[in-house]
Amino acid sequence: MRILPLATVPILLLTASCAVQHESPGGITIEVDANQQAAAKLTALEHCKKYGKKPVLVYTSQPAPSPRLLYLESQIMSFDCVAP
Repeated sequence: MRILPLATVPILLLTASCAVQHESPGGITIEVDANQQAAAKLTALEHCKKYGKKPVLVYTSQPAPSPRLLYLESQIMSFDCVAP
């Protein structure tokens, strides 16, 4: 059995709360639990980094009832990948 380093546990929990709706070299759109915006930013950073770019937030929806989880709210966040 392999044990994960303690530092990776929070990262796994953050990324588990994201659902990528669309991705391309020009940007990424993510559905995220409303209280986990940091997870969306981390996902966008990793995505844009693959293309040598950095993420810039261009849209955040208002929190709405989550279609995935009962009693939670989700948001849609869109990022453009731009040259650093």
